[in-house]
Amino acid sequence: MVLESPFYGKRRPLLQCGSKLLCVSDLLLLGRATIEEARSLLHWLDCEAGFGKMGICGLSMGGVHAAMVGSLHPTPIATLPFLSPHSAVVAFCEGVLKHATAWEALRDDLSVHEASMTLEEVKERMRNVLSLTDVTRFPIPKDPSAVIFVAATDDGYIPRHSVLELEKAWPGSEVRWVRGGHVSSFLLHNGAFRRAIVDGLNRLQWKESPL
Repeated sequence: MVLESPFYGKRRPLLQCGSKLLCVSDLLLLGRATIEEARSLLHWLDCEAGFGKMGICGLSMGGVHAAMVGSLHPTPIATLPFLSPHSAVVAFCEGVLKHATAWEALRDDLSVHEASMTLEEVKERMRNVLSLTDVTRFPIPKDPSAVIFVAATDDGYIPRHSVLELEKAWPGSEVRWVRGGHVSSFLLHNGAFRRAIVDGLNRLQWKESPL
């Protein structure tokens, strides 16, 4: 089952150009909606459809959301965050996306409501807001052995230290590395990502359907 996230595809707002969100608040709303919708789908798969094993997988920002959903789910599920950081702070304030963020526009917007701010102060404000997305602050999943992170060795978006933060926060989880960047690693090593999904599901106990 593939969930089309808010602000993407047919759910993209009319004024939004491509995948570039117009507001910082859109990023938080996107995350909250995606997480709640995914949790509802998992509940349906479990209680209505009677699946004996379940997992959740996401790529990049979707990997952050998958990790959050896996953390919050009340029973063990396979959790597969691929090419994802431990927090949106890393992606937008440290990785290459920091060059695509309209810092001057954010400063101008903030200056309407507050005293004039420097760009460094604006970036610090962004860090504080996006710290809400720090997965290491979330509960450890019910079965950490069914958590497999797949990361890329030369990822310009996601630094190595961010992936290791996740592994440290969730003892028993596993990190697998593939060669390449944020896009090339997924295209060239697709089999490694599929194997991680199968391995994560195989680490779960089969649950008999109540139906």
